[in-house]
Amino acid sequence: MMKAATVCGVPWTLENGGCTALPLPPDETIAGVARAHVANLLPKAGVHDTAEVTLMVSELATNALQHGTPRSADGSRKPSAGAELWVYRRGDGRGRQELVVKIFDELRCWRRRPPTGPMPEHGRGLDIIDMLSGGRWGHHASRSRLRSPQVSGKATWFAVPVRAGRGRPLSPVPAHAIEELGALLADRGLDAPLPVAPAGLAVGALTVWCERDAFHWCDQEGELTRMPVADITEVCEQIVQLHETARQGAP
Repeated sequence: MMKAATVCGVPWTLENGGCTALPLPPDETIAGVARAHVANLLPKAGVHDTAEVTLMVSELATNALQHGTPRSADGSRKPSAGAELWVYRRGDGRGRQELVVKIFDELRCWRRRPPTGPMPEHGRGLDIIDMLSGGRWGHHASRSRLRSPQVSGKATWFAVPVRAGRGRPLSPVPAHAIEELGALLADRGLDAPLPVAPAGLAVGALTVWCERDAFHWCDQEGELTRMPVADITEVCEQIVQLHETARQGAP
């Protein structure tokens, strides 16, 4: 089953600037399910090197199963609703588009090597992703999309370029962009984002403004971030990350 967030009555999918999301099985079929779903989306997104992308998807999914699944003291997997696969488009900050593939799991950090160690245990899968993506990958605190109520965890991602000639995804009308962002954030379970005049939104201690076709906000360190309204899905992701980091005090 595929879920697309609904904003102001409009279903947001990969084709119109939103995010497709798929629940993944909590067993060894996870890589095949994730790979098949992404492979079906690549032609629509205009992505080259489909073999490399599907390999990275397999590694990302396997990593989530092996190193992002809650376990009991004896090492056995705890009952879990499984990971979530998210796919969306965004600007790469250099005037081009890229496809982002993320997998959400319930653990904020990877399990560490016994007894303790400074580096998280994540196997070779992320090394492969680092090589094939040219270092365009990472992980961050996040919240689930498909569960009710939403749960906290992390999202691990990679990004690949979208073929030249493919247009930018549709974006919200600037006059309604703050309203639509508020709906997306509420759908992620953030506590009552509140409108702030003339075109802002208060999300906890953070205020997001929209003017001249762009969102902008300052993080806790006072660093300004500015992103176009066309990247509303990525804006939502970054604000969720800031919210989760501030709420739980973890990187």
